[in-house]
Amino acid sequence: MDDFELDAGFAAAVRAELVAVGTKTSGLRRHQRRTRLAAVGIAAIAAAATMGAALVVHSFPGSTTVAPIGTAVTVTRTGTATIQLGTPAYGANTVIIDVTCVSDTGNISVPSTSGFSQDAAGKATWLVTTGEWNCATRKTTVHIKDGYLAPGSTSITVTADPGTTWKAVAKYGDATTSAWGVNAHGQTYGAPNGKSGFPDLEGAQATNGKIGFIYAKESDAFMGTGCINVYKSDGTTVIGKFGIGTTTCGSDPAATNNTDHNK
Repeated sequence: MDDFELDAGFAAAVRAELVAVGTKTSGLRRHQRRTRLAAVGIAAIAAAATMGAALVVHSFPGSTTVAPIGTAVTVTRTGTATIQLGTPAYGANTVIIDVTCVSDTGNISVPSTSGFSQDAAGKATWLVTTGEWNCATRKTTVHIKDGYLAPGSTSITVTADPGTTWKAVAKYGDATTSAWGVNAHGQTYGAPNGKSGFPDLEGAQATNGKIGFIYAKESDAFMGTGCINVYKSDGTTVIGKFGIGTTTCGSDPAATNNTDHNK
């Protein structure tokens, strides 16, 4: 039995992008969506707590978890400033940072590795992206669990407009990405990530609210707007529909086993 927990904060941000694909409101073409969806996470962080890709779920195989290590550093700064984290603890490969606006206006941005790309050969690479928000519209603390830690670095730089004051609590983290699941047909399923790229079956939420998986090949080949099936991790049991370019898929079906991608 599949039992996965939806990251609700990220769902709205990614679904909005998926719905726009193929329409005038889309900021990308179909073939660009993979890299964009992987990178869109950092933008969603500033809008709501998040991490993930095609409706990402924390408990999916292939998810990245971050364990805090070492001692936290607390600072208050104005404008762009670098936070020195001290000697890194064993296993440190990312930065966990909470940033809160003190000023009422001004832009703040933090580098992150929430995005990734995958080349034609299937090799995945983490991307350094930037999450940016304005203190006029974001009053609450922004939590980022995958702040960019450059190789050999012991610091992270927060970029802010001149005169914009902010405070931050930062510490090292140990990010670990789990392996994908493999079903009885030998298909991989889980969350896309910068370690392995994209599985055969990517996590998604059906319009009926059920959480399952969509075939990457179906999503990539789909043209225009419409709906594709959402499956259990077995890749055959249909549990709902996933909208591309639309939020309406009619009545999602009850669970069925009438689709076989393994012939």
